[in-house]
Amino acid sequence: MTADATIPVARSRWMPPRLFLFYGVAGAVLHFTLAGPVLLRLRWLGAAVFVAGLALMLWGARCFARAGTTIKPFERTHTLVTSGPYRFTRNPMYLGIVAMLLGTALALGTPAPWLAAVGLAVTLQLRFIRHEERALAASLGEPYEHYRRSVPRWF
Repeated sequence: MTADATIPVARSRWMPPRLFLFYGVAGAVLHFTLAGPVLLRLRWLGAAVFVAGLALMLWGARCFARAGTTIKPFERTHTLVTSGPYRFTRNPMYLGIVAMLLGTALALGTPAPWLAAVGLAVTLQLRFIRHEERALAASLGEPYEHYRRSVPRWF
């Protein structure tokens, strides 16, 4: 793949923000319609995890904006962002939205929101992250490979 090749993720209406809403709504609807046993309900901790996830996502997006690169998964970037939350995780925006669903799961306590959070994480991994990593390796070369070896994918 050349540096100007496009990322092999087809443009779709099902980008991460919509997937977040889909899984979040699905988890909430199942929580309220099926109920189920309360596994673990920690409302304040759930709210804190949700807010922390939102902050992480926004911090990551702001770092991309400062670097002048796109947050859209299907657009090519020639900039490697390694500052801010990217020092600790290669995917702070994805980690942030998954954390928001984990916070919701903690607050609601039933199995459905937990499954929604796991479903979102798996979907992001399979649909976006693995393709993005290949495209970044192709376009950025050794600097990205060094970054990939030194910073974890999720946390």
